[in-house]
Amino acid sequence: MLDDGIPARGERLRGGALREAMLRLREEEKLRARDAATRLGVSEAEFVAAKVGHEAIRLQPDFAAILRALSGVGEVLALTRNEHCVHEKHGTFETVAIEGETGSVRDGGGLGLRLILNRWHHAYKLTDEGEMGMIMTSLQFFDSDGMAVHKVYLTENSDRVAFDAIVGRFMHADQSNELDVTPNERAPDTTPPTEGTRVAPGALRVTLEKAAETGAPISVVVGNSGAIQLHTGPISKVMATGPWYNILDPRFNMHLHEAGVDTARVVHEPSADSVVTSLELFDATGRSIVQISGERSPGKPQSPAWRAIVDSLPLSHAA
Repeated sequence: MLDDGIPARGERLRGGALREAMLRLREEEKLRARDAATRLGVSEAEFVAAKVGHEAIRLQPDFAAILRALSGVGEVLALTRNEHCVHEKHGTFETVAIEGETGSVRDGGGLGLRLILNRWHHAYKLTDEGEMGMIMTSLQFFDSDGMAVHKVYLTENSDRVAFDAIVGRFMHADQSNELDVTPNERAPDTTPPTEGTRVAPGALRVTLEKAAETGAPISVVVGNSGAIQLHTGPISKVMATGPWYNILDPRFNMHLHEAGVDTARVVHEPSADSVVTSLELFDATGRSIVQISGERSPGKPQSPAWRAIVDSLPLSHAA
């Protein structure tokens, strides 16, 4: 290991040595867990596993039962992200449906989740210091190669007794602080549509700014290989902070790293009773970053306000 706590080339830290390195790194820099793990040359799951015995508890991989039990916790903060976008939504696991290897979550406040459970392999309860110095308690779920697929954070309105009961019920017999992950090839999560008007990557800013100005209710979808998370409703506060463009509402946040956007397209897809129009952003590998569309429901098409926003988007000048 180098003097700054960063592993030397070819060195892969594990267990206690990894935790010591992360503590040294935290003293020097305030990094998100994902970024700190990258700096230390490990996956985020290995980063969390190294905290077992201190800040983390390993849980049994009984994901369906854990998800159903979360309905008793009340309000939580659900977080799903990919390489370039983070989706954070307050809500409840009010209605949990599991069918085979897929699951869904819905509540009455605009939170929706579609979960691909055969991509979920590891689960931990984590109590750790957040970015603002606050102590954050969460359940964190990872795929086989250690990438986070979904996280559930407690809020001030959560039932902590019910949460602690979940942790006690699903605590794994193996509480070692080392984890073996299995590297895998990641195919694109989605394929860019063959039909779709290509618009300027900055179209997302235009879309969100006008949605905030007009109050037009929208759906914002962000996903990865194991989870797709949805917010439905109006937004009010949008702003740029450094390389990120954000929605910063009291119960919903989205953070987009704009440099990751390679192409943006307006896509029109027919449904049973109308045409659904959305703005979709993709990275250079063809993976979906985020999808924005006008709110709709069966028998109720997207609003004229949404269609006006889409019609105003700047076209791309790329070949």
